[in-house]
This record gives sequence, C-alpha cells and structure tokens, in this order.
Amino acid sequence: MRKGIAVMLLGVLLYGCASSQRNWANQPVEVKKNSPVVFIYPDMNTYQEATVGVLPFQMPGKMTQAQGEGVAMLFKDVLLGKQAFPKVLRLDEPYREIEEALALGRKAKVDLVLAGKVNYALEGSQFGGGRVEVSTRLLNVHTGNTVWYIEQSMDQGMAYPKSSTFSSFIAAFNPPEIKPSQAGPVVPNMLVQIACDMAEVMAGARSVSR
Repeated sequence: MRKGIAVMLLGVLLYGCASSQRNWANQPVEVKKNSPVVFIYPDMNTYQEATVGVLPFQMPGKMTQAQGEGVAMLFKDVLLGKQAFPKVLRLDEPYREIEEALALGRKAKVDLVLAGKVNYALEGSQFGGGRVEVSTRLLNVHTGNTVWYIEQSMDQGMAYPKSSTFSSFIAAFNPPEIKPSQAGPVVPNMLVQIACDMAEVMAGARSVSR
C-alpha cells in the first residue's frame, strides 16, 4: 500500500520534468535495469537495529525541492517495507554538504542519515529514451563515516515507428490500433525499482533481481 502511494505521489511530483504531451509510449519500450554498484559497504552489518533519517534528495537541473522530498518519501517507505531498518524517518530540511547532512541527523537523534541524489532524470518521449541515475550515501552521524555508498542507473531504449510507403498505405485503410494502457510515467517507475534494489542491498542481499 505504501509503495502504491509513493508511486502516485512521485507521478504528480515528477510530472514537471516531462513534456506537455503524454509521456508514456503507445506501446511498451524495454527498460534496462543496471545492477547497483556498491562502492562502500560495512565489513560486518552491525546496523540492523539502527534508526535512519532520510533527507530530501538533491535533484538535477530544474527539478524542485518538492520532487526531492517525494523521492525521499519513496525511499523511506521502501526501506521500511523491505525491513532494512526497524525505524526510518523522513527529515524535512534540505542540505548542501555532507556536514550539514550529519548535523541534521544528529538533530533528529537518528543513528544513520541517508543523503541521496538523483544525478540524472529524463522522462523521454512516447518512443522511449528515458534514463535515471541515483546515488545514495548512508552516513553514521556519530562518526561521520560513510556506511554505504551505492549508485544505480536505468535506461529505456528507443523504439521508433516503422516508416515505409507500404505501411503508410496500409494505415490509410485501417483504423489506428487501440494500444494497451501503460504503467505510467517512466521516471517514477524507475525510481521505485532503484529504491527497492538499494534497500535490499542495505538489508544484506548479495544480489538483486534483474
């Protein structure tokens, strides 16, 4: 239920990064999910009982703080749903530097703070071309050390319509095919999958589904 609410919220918040036309394809365009790349991880996972504060995500370009708050809410709900940590809070105040993130975590009296960034978010067009790249840094507020640092990206290929004299001739004598409804804007769906993968990794998973 939480996951569904987060998806709907992201669909509203991230609509501003899409074009004014309908931004999902008339027919499915394959999305490639790259595996999470883990740069930093704990030798022993001793944080199963830690409390976590999730800060608003830093967003690229013209995307807004409200959109960053929506991504933070998604990650908070997914971390709880995956039982990565027993208590996960969403922290409202934005930050710019790591020291600010640590200070906000100490203020909230949590053990760890999640400082995330959407490095790239492109909704694409009706022919595909969407892309999302996310990085997350989980910090120990007491020591200042990075516990986890993970990056992950997803890409949607391009699927241009076939164009030929014969296909145009056929189309002129046939009504347009009714296409099936799609799953919604691509960027929010990609963010949900990335959040699930990163939560599983932090919960101790050695691999994630492709």
